[in-house]
Amino acid sequence: MKKLFLVILVFLILVGNIGYKSNFTLLDYFKGEYYVYTSNKVGESSIFLGSCYMSNSEIENKDEIIGESMKIYNFEPVAGLQSLDAIIIFSEHLDTGASVIYAFTDKIKQYIEIDGKQVNIQLAHYEEYSIIGWPLILGSF
Repeated sequence: MKKLFLVILVFLILVGNIGYKSNFTLLDYFKGEYYVYTSNKVGESSIFLGSCYMSNSEIENKDEIIGESMKIYNFEPVAGLQSLDAIIIFSEHLDTGASVIYAFTDKIKQYIEIDGKQVNIQLAHYEEYSIIGWPLILGSF
């Protein structure tokens, strides 16, 4: 859990300092409970997370998106990563029962480095559902 907290902290610092821009969106590939992270407030329901805003609404201007996450039921992780042309960098199994996969795809311009390796997709898989996010899953899973 300490490693996960450190990864999320690094992501928040990077988001606050760099300002990611991308035309990629998970909505182009998957359907599920969607959350988007932006540097600017999107609407009254947006939640400020310290260095970015979280909203569950779709953003018209994809350049405002600095990250996304989506909870998907009945999801096959390997097939999902293949649809993104993603390469698995490493994975781990948590005590909570989640299998967490860190991957990289050229479809997303931004990435973070973990142990000197480029990562821009994180996927947490449980039996009932998966959560996928870029550049990492922001929040708990």
